Amino acid sequence: MKLNRLIAAAAIVLACAFCTAQAAPTMAKHMQKGVTCEQCHNSSAPAAAAKSKACMKCHNYQDLAAASAAKKVALNPHDSHAGQLRCTLCHKEHEQSVLYCREFPAVSYSRRQEAR
Repeated sequence: MKLNRLIAAAAIVLACAFCTAQAAPTMAKHMQKGVTCEQCHNSSAPAAAAKSKACMKCHNYQDLAAASAAKKVALNPHDSHAGQLRCTLCHKEHEQSVLYCREFPAVSYSRRQEAR
């Protein structure tokens, strides 16, 4: 019985460590540069994602678009047909970031293009 509890506890610890490792990349970059939660969230205990205005204090949207274009990515998320999107649609501090535009089905994307 004790062995089962020990194994279960070890599994939980490993799962939490794995989740933290997956969630940390963007947050880790900010922490390495000395950026605190309060600088972006205006609170030492944030309850919501930072606003894009906070991101733009340090990041320039046009520079990001140029850097993405230089990487020759198939879909430049910083040069969207929808204009400047909210940073947190893609960039996640506490979980894996996503490419927001890929969240939509291809049919939906083609219909939006036709409507333009």
